[in-house]
Amino acid sequence: MSIVAGDSTSLVTPSFTPANGEVIVVKAATWDTNTPSGTPSGGSLTYTRRMTAQPASFADYATVFSTIVAGSPGSMSVTLSPPSASCYHSMTVERWSNAQLAVTPATNTVINGSSSTPSVALITTAANSAVTWVSTDNTSKNPATRAYLSGATEDGLADGTADASSVHYYAYQTAGTAGSQTMGMSAPANQSWVIAGIEILDVPAPANTATVWLWTA
Repeated sequence: MSIVAGDSTSLVTPSFTPANGEVIVVKAATWDTNTPSGTPSGGSLTYTRRMTAQPASFADYATVFSTIVAGSPGSMSVTLSPPSASCYHSMTVERWSNAQLAVTPATNTVINGSSSTPSVALITTAANSAVTWVSTDNTSKNPATRAYLSGATEDGLADGTADASSVHYYAYQTAGTAGSQTMGMSAPANQSWVIAGIEILDVPAPANTATVWLWTA
């Protein structure tokens, strides 16, 4: 599930009770690079920003945070603080059980202002990993024809086409062997996009996302 809004509200997940050692990934996007998302909070955990796609001129904004559950936080929720002004924004929250996160995870982020489809390589470091990513389309193409590369599984779609406020795509894919993984899409064509992704280690097959939420506002 994704959480989405077209204003300046905080995005908040339902309550859940994670196990110690779970990897929580928060992927977020906004319509405007000058109105970035805030930092996640919840469970008294520290959320580390792993990478950000933030173009210098007007375009979308995308970022990825992660944390590892410790201290048995009990029932908790994840809150993404609002952008600094009213702006279409969204997040997807993933819980990865029986997985690991490197001290410095493999990541990649690319900004592309031209009309094309997003396609970016992330070099994974180990076998049995997953690559999870967010990509945005500032031109607000209808996402009905969307198709993902590398057999990726969609775990969120924030569709702002009704008022041309961008489309945010959230997905993850398995990486059975270490090496180059292509993140991205083959449709719709002629997007103006940014993308950001991260490697999750030691993911059982199939990819074990115990819970996934998408929120938009």
